[in-house]
Amino acid sequence: MNPSTGTARFRLAPGDGLFDGHFDGAAILPGVAHIALALSAIGCAWSSVGDLTGLRDVRFTRALRPGDEVEVALTTGRLPTSVRFELRSLGELVSSGLLLFSEVTD
Repeated sequence: MNPSTGTARFRLAPGDGLFDGHFDGAAILPGVAHIALALSAIGCAWSSVGDLTGLRDVRFTRALRPGDEVEVALTTGRLPTSVRFELRSLGELVSSGLLLFSEVTD
């Protein structure tokens, strides 16, 4: 992984399937989809990363709903194979955590 920072923006479309079954009548984005958004942003910001091996300090502080716009901010963690992420919507922290990866081998 290359030391870096990055950001990505996403709009959570109501009909994209991310919200299916979670929950009818009051849809919220599942926690695993927060992680998927962070991983998508990492794929855009870093040239290569290893396999995801773990998560640390993951916090969900606000629900995301269909139509929300999300900004994902990334910074390298203390370990060379870690990336810290923050998801924000309308400037408010939504979720954050540390993603751990295996070493990249050629």
